[in-house]
Amino acid sequence: METEGDATGDDGTVKGRVIAVDIHVHRITNRWGYVSTTTPERTTTALEAVLPPRYDVEINALLVPFGKHICTGVAPKCFTCPVLDMCQQVGVMSHR
Repeated sequence: METEGDATGDDGTVKGRVIAVDIHVHRITNRWGYVSTTTPERTTTALEAVLPPRYDVEINALLVPFGKHICTGVAPKCFTCPVLDMCQQVGVMSHR
């Protein structure tokens, strides 16, 4: 039986968690202060330690568009951010 967020082998056994961490997930989770890492690979490991497994798939689906349109790499649009009051803004030097 395949479980959301888990990698399963051909025999159906669970091989471990799978959290898709791209540059958006890496940047945003570090900017929020949820993790403190230097690479997407390290963010994956850090998220595996703190993120409830039920969000393994959903985190990428939610944060990629959020990172493309609001929490951008350069000059994020903090004035339109729905979670600004919870964001530590780690590394944000300027914003729109």
